[in-house]
Amino acid sequence: CSVARGLGDVYKRQVYKRVIAYMEDHIRENITLCDLCHDNMIGRSQLQKIFQEQHQCGAMDFFSRLKIAYARQLIRENQMNFTQISEFLGYSSIHYFSRQFKKISGMTPTEYITSIKALSERERQ
Repeated sequence: CSVARGLGDVYKRQVYKRVIAYMEDHIRENITLCDLCHDNMIGRSQLQKIFQEQHQCGAMDFFSRLKIAYARQLIRENQMNFTQISEFLGYSSIHYFSRQFKKISGMTPTEYITSIKALSERERQ
């Protein structure tokens, strides 16, 4: 615990950048908090503290948000259907993916694509 209090801002920024890069590199996988800590050589409480300071959420919540942001991008690109996107991002099922998407986005993937189409229609008029 004394180590956590002694962490300098430069060190925190380096760890934060390294963990974000790790998340982006592993976006298609189901990583755990243990994986994040082990592979980035940081303690669980230190990692959670850094993410609380930066995003007011835990590291795994942030990873879920990152995955859903990527899913929204893939939906906008319109190259894959929802099942393919779910599998591509390593979700165990389309149902779990849809629940996570709604929890984070406030709408289902279907509602999201409908809103995008409505927006692009309005822009064309």
